[in-house]
Amino acid sequence: MGTHTEPMAAETEPSVIDATREETEPVSIEATEGEAKTPPENKKKSKSAIIFGVVIVLILLGGGAFAAYTILTGQRTISTGNARVTTDLIYIAANMPGYLERFNVHSGMNVEAGQILGWLQGGESFRSPVDGIIVNTSAVQGQQIRPMEPLAIIADVNNMHIQANIYESDVQQIRIGQPVSVTLDGVRGHTFAGYVRYISRITELELVGGAIMVQTGTFRRITHTVPIQIAITDDVDLSLFLGTNARVSIPVLE
Repeated sequence: MGTHTEPMAAETEPSVIDATREETEPVSIEATEGEAKTPPENKKKSKSAIIFGVVIVLILLGGGAFAAYTILTGQRTISTGNARVTTDLIYIAANMPGYLERFNVHSGMNVEAGQILGWLQGGESFRSPVDGIIVNTSAVQGQQIRPMEPLAIIADVNNMHIQANIYESDVQQIRIGQPVSVTLDGVRGHTFAGYVRYISRITELELVGGAIMVQTGTFRRITHTVPIQIAITDDVDLSLFLGTNARVSIPVLE
C-alpha cells in the first residue's frame, strides 16, 4: 500500500502548487475580472476584419478600389460630366461671290487633306485642309454664294479629344500630362485611359460670349469653368462618337 500512496502524494502535490500559483498570478485575476487578454492571432484577425470592412464600405459607396487607393495615398479625384468628344472644326468658304459650278459633298462624307470639294464657275476651287468628316453642309451645285459664306464644316479626325470644363477652384491642381480616366456615354461599361494635353487660360464663359453684366454695370459673381483637352491613349475611334457626352476623373494630390 505504501508504494501506491507515495506516487499519489507526488501527483497531488504539484497540482496543489499549480493551483496556488494560478490563483496568485495576475493572469488568473484578470480572467476572474472578465478582462482576459486577446491572443496575438486573434488581434491579427480583428485588424484584418476592420481593414476588410473599410474596403467593403468604400465599394458600397461607389468608390471601389480607386477610392480606397486615393484615400490611402492622400489623393482626391476631380470628376465632371461636363465633357464631350470634340475636335477642331474647319469652315469652308469662298473668298469671292459667284456660282457653285461643282460641289459634290454631303454630311457624313470622309475627305482627305488636299481633296478638291468643288469650285466656283470660272474661278476659285475649294480643298479640304485636313483628313476629316463633313459634319454639316447646306450648299448645292449651282447655288449663288456670298464671300465668306460657309459651304461646309469639316471635323479634323486627327485631332479628336475630350473637352472637359473644370471648375475654376479645381483647375489649379491640374497639370499637363496628368493621367485621366474617361467614360463615354456611347460606350457603356468601359473606361479609357488618357492624359491632360492642354489647359485653357480663359474661362468657358469668355469663350462663348464674354462675362455677364447686371444693370448696374458690375459683374455678376458666378462659378466659372475652364476648358481642358484630354487625349485618349487607348485604341478607340473617337470620330464615331463626335459630339457625344463623356465623364472624366483626374486624381490630384490634396
